[in-house]
Amino acid sequence: MDIYAVSLVKLGDGNNLIGYYVYHGGTNQIGKLSTFQESKATGYPNDYPILSYDYQTALSEYGEVGEQYRLLNLLHLFVQDFQETFAPMVRVEAEQVVRRDDTSSLRYVMRTDGKSGYVFVNHYQRLSKLEDIQGAVINTGIVTFPPIDVRGDISFFLPFQIDLSGSVLTYATAQPLCRQANAYFFVQIPGIAAEYQFGDGQKFTPVAGKRSALRVNGIAIVTLTWDQARYLRRLDGELYIGDECDLFKANGEIRSVEEGDFDYWYWNGEGFEFRSVRQPYTEPVITFTNVGQPLFEPKHTEELHIGGARKVTWQKVTVTGSQGFVNIDYYGDAAQIYADGELVADSFYYGKAWRVPARLLDGKECYLAVSEIRDDFYREF
Repeated sequence: MDIYAVSLVKLGDGNNLIGYYVYHGGTNQIGKLSTFQESKATGYPNDYPILSYDYQTALSEYGEVGEQYRLLNLLHLFVQDFQETFAPMVRVEAEQVVRRDDTSSLRYVMRTDGKSGYVFVNHYQRLSKLEDIQGAVINTGIVTFPPIDVRGDISFFLPFQIDLSGSVLTYATAQPLCRQANAYFFVQIPGIAAEYQFGDGQKFTPVAGKRSALRVNGIAIVTLTWDQARYLRRLDGELYIGDECDLFKANGEIRSVEEGDFDYWYWNGEGFEFRSVRQPYTEPVITFTNVGQPLFEPKHTEELHIGGARKVTWQKVTVTGSQGFVNIDYYGDAAQIYADGELVADSFYYGKAWRVPARLLDGKECYLAVSEIRDDFYREF
């Protein structure tokens, strides 16, 4: 939500050129004469891992999908399909400006062309808890939305007076996602019932789900649940929903980032068709054995002593199986893995298990080094 809320707020504030410093993490190479990472020794303000350039971003350095990827995709789908009418819309501030320390007032802004637009609501602030808001009524000056309850950590936006293939949607208490031919897709915001009011007086309150399609004036309105929308993907112009799996397309085939069997739904223009893929997968096995020192001379141990000399513990690691990832739940300042004498992965501790592809370690003589953690750096709890 740190990432999603910031990106949604920026859209509401007028941002049209969406971009990210790092969207897909990477792995630095090691040169013949030196390492290539940023460090204080080479004139940079901070010391970074030698190999890992991950940043816990949308896609990890090894291609795993983060929750921020799924949430940002909700915005990207919308921008892709509605950019031509959305981009010219200007930002209009709410009548009441909410201070950072005000945790009880609704935080919202509008983008509009004077006739139609979107109301952006942010109910999330990092390291703070915002109070639930009951029966909030948002009056855009053009359309007044029905009362909504805004609860929990959530950010969303609502459309008003939007043209949907000739039918005017007066308002919806659901977030627009994308368009596919004559079908318009929305996501139900957690805690808020989806309601659609059209200019000709028709009103609908569907139950969200893959079978929620309703027909109005020659178009279809599909309302997905929040969890379903997180796995909605457009691949080569077609829409798919993964069954709690992240889909992509390669060589003309639908695949899942997560290895093993997976299910998904395909939008055929009328509804979602269920499909299933079966493929072999064997979970890798990892074992650890404490050792005093590795049986070789490590080349890059300076990374384990950033900020001063630290105690380093070593373990021999044995991995059987090349599919999937192994979890290394270490507690320390920094960690390295050497495979057959070469540094193949490193990590700075940030409170979560370190996930390493089994293929990097399978069948090799591997050692894990972890340097002691001390109270000499900034941490959040």
